Amino acid sequence: MSDEAPQQPANPFAALGSSGAAFGGSGSGAFSFGAPTAAFGAPAKPVEGEDGAEDGDEGGGAAEEECQAEFKPVVQLEEVETKSGEEDEDALVELKCKLYRFDNDHQEWKERGLGLIKLLQHKENKKVRLLMRQEKTLKIRANHIVMPGTKLQEHSGSDKAWVWSAVDFADETQKIELFAVRFGSVEKAQEFKKKFEESMEINGRILGDVAALPKADDDTAAAEKEAEELAKDVSEKVTTQGE
Repeated sequence: MSDEAPQQPANPFAALGSSGAAFGGSGSGAFSFGAPTAAFGAPAKPVEGEDGAEDGDEGGGAAEEECQAEFKPVVQLEEVETKSGEEDEDALVELKCKLYRFDNDHQEWKERGLGLIKLLQHKENKKVRLLMRQEKTLKIRANHIVMPGTKLQEHSGSDKAWVWSAVDFADETQKIELFAVRFGSVEKAQEFKKKFEESMEINGRILGDVAALPKADDDTAAAEKEAEELAKDVSEKVTTQGE
């Protein structure tokens, strides 16, 4: 038996060299997760940040310029204040109703609309007029001075409706009209009658006796008289038909 130590087996990796770590290590013997070397010795591409720009690039490109142009309408529209014509008046009463007018040509009542009927007193001259506007459209359906001596009568015996005649200006022209108004309750009908009669007294104190009105108002007085005769005639016809 020989005293020599047994020979170590040959290292199969010795031919690869021992100066560098396997798989592109740094040579320190520790495994590294550093950036890999590109194929064929090309430098690795820089890693982009989360915003898609390369490291060290501040804006990633030129910023878009903000538009500084000012746009104005071709036509400048001024705010126009709309007036109803009631600004200088106080409402003595304001009630919802349905208004009718008598069509003398066809001898029948025709509906003028549903809306608010008002008795309006002027703040300066204190005269009272009746005004009725149709709801939604606000179209004027009745517009006349409450003349002293006007007769307010029940319509066909109903305690919710009244009939009266007047020289009306709803269509911006003087016209004799016979009106009928119907309310939703007896209480509202009575309230309207009370305020209507008070309005006649107010205008009576301002205008004086109808017979003593100036000659310039003779046409109006004649129209009032004709309207009253028409109202009386229609009332008699309605009563006869009811019997």
